[in-house]
Amino acid sequence: MWRRWSRIQPEPESDNSDESLLPALARGDEAAFLAVYRRRQGSIYRYALHLCGNEDVAAEVVQETFLTLLRQAGRLDEARGKVVAWLFAVARNQVLRHLRTHRQHLSLDEDTQGELAASGCVITELEQEQLSSRMRELMATLPPVYREVLVLCDMQELSYEEVAVIAGCPTGTVRSRLHRARAMLAGKLKPLVGYSS
Repeated sequence: MWRRWSRIQPEPESDNSDESLLPALARGDEAAFLAVYRRRQGSIYRYALHLCGNEDVAAEVVQETFLTLLRQAGRLDEARGKVVAWLFAVARNQVLRHLRTHRQHLSLDEDTQGELAASGCVITELEQEQLSSRMRELMATLPPVYREVLVLCDMQELSYEEVAVIAGCPTGTVRSRLHRARAMLAGKLKPLVGYSS
């Protein structure tokens, strides 16, 4: 019984790279689409959420990104880059389109709400949770070009080259934006952790 059941089980999705699934995607293969969707939808959602700060918009971006994949899978060329980079680029364009449409602009001059101060040597779990929440809020105050590279490089762990393709800018620009984003975030974090220079 066990042998029969194990023979009919599909191979793990991780055995096929996104790029190896392109021909099947182009033919409209549902299993190939689901493999890529399951593997990438969480990252695309988190990326969109960090860029726009709205859960509903982020969910729409995921939907539109994967609909675009369905429509354009036959045009993708793995020699030009990874599928994941293309997905992030599509998601980025969707978020930017939404922001232009709704004219949402984030300001660096937003008031900070409440400061956390660590009491004693140990920060409690609650304080750590509050700090994480505050960190997300502070990231949302960064201009979109800086927030984007911070999310892609530090949170999604993409290479500078992959981020350059997604953002449509040179690798050096990615590096300088990332450096600037980290410096801006560090400046905003100083009051929260009681750090003084």
